[in-house]
Amino acid sequence: MDPTAPEPENPPAYIAAARRHGIPLRQSAPIKRGPMPLQLPILDHLRTKRVILASASPRRKALLNQLGLNDVEIFPSDKPEDVEKGKITPEEYVAETARRKILHVYEQALRQQEEDEQNKNVERPADPALVISADTVIATRSGRILEKPRDEQDHIRMLKHLRDTRVHRVLTAVCVLAPKDNAAHPGYELETHVEDTEVYFAQARDGLPDDVIEAYVKTREGADKAGGYAIQGIGGMVLIDKIEGSVDNVIGLPIRKTLQLAEKVIFKQGIEDDDIGSDEEDDDEEPYHD
Repeated sequence: MDPTAPEPENPPAYIAAARRHGIPLRQSAPIKRGPMPLQLPILDHLRTKRVILASASPRRKALLNQLGLNDVEIFPSDKPEDVEKGKITPEEYVAETARRKILHVYEQALRQQEEDEQNKNVERPADPALVISADTVIATRSGRILEKPRDEQDHIRMLKHLRDTRVHRVLTAVCVLAPKDNAAHPGYELETHVEDTEVYFAQARDGLPDDVIEAYVKTREGADKAGGYAIQGIGGMVLIDKIEGSVDNVIGLPIRKTLQLAEKVIFKQGIEDDDIGSDEEDDDEEPYHD
């Protein structure tokens, strides 16, 4: 109903009855509009392009949706994650896993395009303008890598270990790929960054005894997540004391770095920039601009 429109000559009976008895009528509040889209050159460019997320994670998709990238194509990698943990650091492990995912998905997407082109009844999709992959692991104080819990008992042991050791690191490797404009070998630009966030678990004396951990595990919220918890859900309320670093990294995708890397591989192809992926910005530069 338009609140500015004139009242009808014959109002409904319940309105007339309310007026006769002096009962005030509650007017509906006008609908509040959501925030305007974030206007950045890289986002404006990508909103009209084919963007592939090489992950089935609904959390990563939701983060990209919040930026206004609502047509992101979900194309998860089915390549086995078989990077050997024991011989490399956690940072190297997560970066290599993300790199393998993105190359596998990009090759699959190109192969699918070739097959669709041969099939005249199937519309060939546009070339991908950007492919994004990510991989998240937990690195304990001893350097042990934790991924998703295998079962309920493993889940309980994992969370108790994180509580008892107090602090751990969440490492997310984000990898972005864009086709080269000049088709020079290898045909694409690729950049990777590993984001590191320290997460502090609550202690038993602070309200996190074993029975709270066991109750959390039974919610199944963290069953499909590295480390076995979701900071954006119940886990953030009952398990976590504080964090130092990026929250969206713990959720699964460091957004600022993702945008920075996307800008690099799309707008700055062939330009060497030693500051990409570092923590320092030139004070005279505006981030996310060509």
